Amino acid sequence: MSAEERGRSSYLDLLINTLMEHEKNMDSLVERLEKIAKELAVNHEEAGLKAQKEIAKKERDKTVESDLDTVVYMRIKIGRPIDETVKIIEALKE
Repeated sequence: MSAEERGRSSYLDLLINTLMEHEKNMDSLVERLEKIAKELAVNHEEAGLKAQKEIAKKERDKTVESDLDTVVYMRIKIGRPIDETVKIIEALKE
């Protein structure tokens, strides 16, 4: 082997070793990214559920507040039969 061939061989060995180390580092980084992506997905799902619960709670609170602020006044002529009056009241409840 000539000096030139030995130099090329050494250069190729160095290149191969460098690429192997690079591949190991990339594998490590990919694994870390996969773990982070999974954690983000879980957090996103939990945040979505939490937001839905908060919206539902606000809707319930809003409904309760509006029920407290509502006054219903109804005037029905008594000259009607009782059955008819009961039917009217039941229909208004719905």
